Amino acid sequence: MRSLAGRAVLITGAGSGLGRAIAVRLARGGVHAVIGDVNADGAGQTERLIRDDGGSANAVVLDVTNPESVKAAVAGAADQFGERFDGLVNNAGTPGGSGVLQTSDDDWDQAIAVNQSGPWHLSREFLRVIGSAEREFPADIVNVISIAAISVGPNEAAYDTSKAALAMLTRVLQRDAHDNSWPVRVHGLMPGGMRTPFMAPGHPADETRMDPDTASGAVEFMLTLPQDTFVQNLVISSRNELTP
Repeated sequence: MRSLAGRAVLITGAGSGLGRAIAVRLARGGVHAVIGDVNADGAGQTERLIRDDGGSANAVVLDVTNPESVKAAVAGAADQFGERFDGLVNNAGTPGGSGVLQTSDDDWDQAIAVNQSGPWHLSREFLRVIGSAEREFPADIVNVISIAAISVGPNEAAYDTSKAALAMLTRVLQRDAHDNSWPVRVHGLMPGGMRTPFMAPGHPADETRMDPDTASGAVEFMLTLPQDTFVQNLVISSRNELTP
């Protein structure tokens, strides 16, 4: 298994919820966590949690819907850490929960921008930064998709559609990485409902949801796999939650 120690990993949407849980867990394993979030206060709180716990982290304001913000965050991490910067966790997401007739154009566009286009912009910039030269260990991209990509929940037209598109983007990245011999592994993770602020009222009760640390453990597993392996797609959910 590969060690996390000494690596720098950018985690998007790490100012709260699952993103924060991922950043904290990876930092405990020796990663320098680059905490990206559009909410500067939330990102700063995650940084302080990690530093108070003895870990290493820095917060950056990152709007995944803005290509210039994405470029600045990725370039900044590459300039600061060089080849140590070899991990990207595309975790940022937005619910956008409404039925087809109730979903406004703005809600639809926002869900697509955050959940689909955001990982696209970040993955492309990350691939440009790591280049094509061989590495001792491949870099890693983890796309936090959602079980919604393969199920249809009530009143989640924009969310379900955007997550299904992210699942396909993950497959496309995996195919291109293989065909072009890029020094990167692309992993897909489809978690079910978790006990985080992301889950809106009306969703399943807390007792049916996973602890976010369970999903963050799956991310850690992906990043520490032997160099000749990757996780094509992992669906993980609470046994108390039945996926429709």
